[in-house]
Amino acid sequence: MRFAHLQAFWLCGIFPIFIILFWIGRQKKEAFLHSLSDLSLYQQTPARFPWLQKPWLSSLLLLGTFLGVILALADPRLPAGTARLRTGALDVILVIDVSKSMAAEDYGRLSRLEKAGEIARDLLTELQGNRVGIVTFAGISFRQAELTEDVEALRFIVTHWLSIDSVGIGGSNLTRAIETGVTMFPEDPSREKLLILLSDGGAQENLTEVLAKMTRRGIRVMALGLGSLHPSKIPQYDAQKKFTGYLKINEQIVTTRLNEDTLRQIAQATQGIYHRIEGNGSWNRLLTTSTLVEHMVTREEYPIFQPFLLLSLLAFCAQTLIRRL
Repeated sequence: MRFAHLQAFWLCGIFPIFIILFWIGRQKKEAFLHSLSDLSLYQQTPARFPWLQKPWLSSLLLLGTFLGVILALADPRLPAGTARLRTGALDVILVIDVSKSMAAEDYGRLSRLEKAGEIARDLLTELQGNRVGIVTFAGISFRQAELTEDVEALRFIVTHWLSIDSVGIGGSNLTRAIETGVTMFPEDPSREKLLILLSDGGAQENLTEVLAKMTRRGIRVMALGLGSLHPSKIPQYDAQKKFTGYLKINEQIVTTRLNEDTLRQIAQATQGIYHRIEGNGSWNRLLTTSTLVEHMVTREEYPIFQPFLLLSLLAFCAQTLIRRL
């Protein structure tokens, strides 16, 4: 539960005043009764419901009346619905690996790259209302899209423009890809910066310099590892999508597997997170449930001030009724 107007609790400062006034009132009442007659005779007069005449009960009902009003004024709210990201304050660069190893079919009939495209489309839905850019890389990196809020254009790029070695040069230069992504972030301290890396990790690289640059600029990384931890063959297809065999070097079939160490190093160095993609939906709501941008996560809220007003009204009515019994 969250209170939308915490300043209402300043009214609790009047409680001591009411307690003092209540005590003064009782003293004056006793002094008045004593001036009329012997107070002991009045106290011996049986009340209809003596247990309701206790001073502490009247005090409690009085405090309950004012407390209920104060809680209602504080506007209590309960979260309702699905968590979502606040819009307009987050810049995200999707860095997507399109090297040959991403053709390995570790997800049933889906390759690593096809799974990366599926994840990217889901992330674009979560990021709607914030700015997103796209970088693809293999041996070199390429800016597919600058930062924009046009989610439909980005979804079209992810669906139709991602293909193995689409950047034109083979290999997997992760360092250059991250550097390209870093240069796309504006020098704006008011915006949160997040780089989402979708890759199988590639070969081990010296990332010290680029990671230090990201740390200085406050760029955090969500690294999503694609592929199996066991060696996988890399299938090849012709223009008609017909299988032509597995990738070979010197007549030897090439295998590839997920390099988690590199991806985990990148995430840890930037106080980000690493997550291995294992099956369908394992990435769902990852943004809104992680600690990366938790201060930007919000939910629809349902106001519940009515029960507190009812509590206040019942306490007031009970106090009024007791006085007349």
